[in-house]
Amino acid sequence: MDKALQLVIEMNEWIWNRFKDDLKDATPEEIDWRPLPQANTINAILRHLRTEAQWHLVSLEHGEPMPVPVTVSVRQEIDLASSDFERSLKELEESYTRFIAALRRTTLPALQQQTALAYRDFPGEASRPTHLLAFHQAVHLAMHWGQIRTIRNLYRKTRGEPVRFFPENPTFPNVDDG
Repeated sequence: MDKALQLVIEMNEWIWNRFKDDLKDATPEEIDWRPLPQANTINAILRHLRTEAQWHLVSLEHGEPMPVPVTVSVRQEIDLASSDFERSLKELEESYTRFIAALRRTTLPALQQQTALAYRDFPGEASRPTHLLAFHQAVHLAMHWGQIRTIRNLYRKTRGEPVRFFPENPTFPNVDDG
């Protein structure tokens, strides 16, 4: 392992392991519940993460560009992704585990080259961190991890149950205190 990548590898591993742990006891009802009709479910978020993780993996392993803009064939690939929670989780785990293993095998110069290739078609900002590919995956997973934790807490609150995550957090006022 290239010591220059140790921090980002540890970051990916830590976020992945915590993410997985937080899904272990999710019920089928929670997985498909949405707080509003137009909101995403945990299942939809997981399906999205699975697809994105595969794209990050092929970018890191093979220098493939991220599929931007979304073409007809990419749209078909997205549409064909399974909406079965267990399958999506298994495929996400396979891709994420391979991504971390690929990070362990790569060097900083190789990562910089793969990053340039992966994001070459992205619109907007011309300069990106030369190692974006290594931490974009972790940041993306962490953002959706927060959404999933929020959905799970809201699900419990709507049923009069104590929230699962941070039930005794003094930085949040208790709405029942008036």
